[in-house]
Amino acid sequence: MNRGYLIENYTVTDNKNYIPPVKAINKILEKFNGKFLVATPKAKTLFGSPLEVVLVMEFKSVDNAYEFHTSKEYGNYKKLYENTTQGWICLAPEYIKK
Repeated sequence: MNRGYLIENYTVTDNKNYIPPVKAINKILEKFNGKFLVATPKAKTLFGSPLEVVLVMEFKSVDNAYEFHTSKEYGNYKKLYENTTQGWICLAPEYIKK
């Protein structure tokens, strides 16, 4: 089974109300077999125009990642995220060489 990854890139638009995910969702991540691999507002740009914050979360499966992102437990933080940031999130499977 392929691991699943949630990849986020965003800019904080409301610093007063923003709570970094590493301070808010670790227990929820664990419940869905996930963990942070990357969580930084200071990634070095090598090419292009990325936004301020880069997050990569790894899950045991793509299904676990999707279930986490659509869960009630994550829902409250997701609302905060949507109201205090601007950017994107994608779900990607692990690459497995054939």
